[in-house]
Amino acid sequence: MEILEFFRGIADFFLENIGPFITAGLTLAVSYIIYFIVKKQIERLQKIERIDESTAKNMMRLWRIIIFILALTLITIQFAETLSLFAGLITVSAGTVIGFASMNTLGNLIAGIIIIMSKPFQVGDRIFFMEKIADVVDIKLIYTVLEDIDGVRISIPNQKLLKTEIQNFKQHKILRREIFMTAGFDVDPRLVEKAALETAERFTNVLKYPQPRVDLYEFLDNTIQYRLIVFINNSKIIPKFDFQLRKAIYYAFEDYKIDMRTPILIERFNEALEEKQD
Repeated sequence: MEILEFFRGIADFFLENIGPFITAGLTLAVSYIIYFIVKKQIERLQKIERIDESTAKNMMRLWRIIIFILALTLITIQFAETLSLFAGLITVSAGTVIGFASMNTLGNLIAGIIIIMSKPFQVGDRIFFMEKIADVVDIKLIYTVLEDIDGVRISIPNQKLLKTEIQNFKQHKILRREIFMTAGFDVDPRLVEKAALETAERFTNVLKYPQPRVDLYEFLDNTIQYRLIVFINNSKIIPKFDFQLRKAIYYAFEDYKIDMRTPILIERFNEALEEKQD
């Protein structure tokens, strides 16, 4: 009997609310149709390369959330009168918990939308972030996935990305690289320039235009500081390229007998060596 009463109660509830149930079903159907239409439009824009793959994914995620919230709101309204007390209790308790839990999530979501719309960086770009060089692997609504030069993947909340200074090397942008070096006042600057430029010419990654150049950068107390400027168009080779160029400059100076140490240090070293020999 109890089982029959239970099912009878369910049947009565369904019959009394047949209108809201039909409306809820129509709401779900219309929501799916709208979602499907917009999804196809986004895929079409991606296919004709009006938007990139990452932007398309994020637009779909955002649209999915919007459709879900709208459908849930419309369905809840249909049963608001019938389940008013129950819905009220659920709303108050759940709203309090979700409100505190979603503050950071909502902030990251808004930050994600800003990043997607303003595009300070894109998937595939190489960036300098918090003293690290990393590649942008994926931009999600809540967080962005980076991969550093050691292959370690890092998930950064989008709010943090917006609050922190980022240098974007992009993918194929012409990038200027600088190497500083020193030589004594007794060394001919033309010799320093020759050694540095010959070194730069041996690197196939260095662009011919703009041309590499060597600047007499600054007169220090005991040495002259020089600056070698070269240009590359592949951010993926940073920082390995910088390390290799510095090493090559060192060996070039050794070949040309250019001492990169300051004269005072050289003098003290020689004096200490003579005292040791005595």
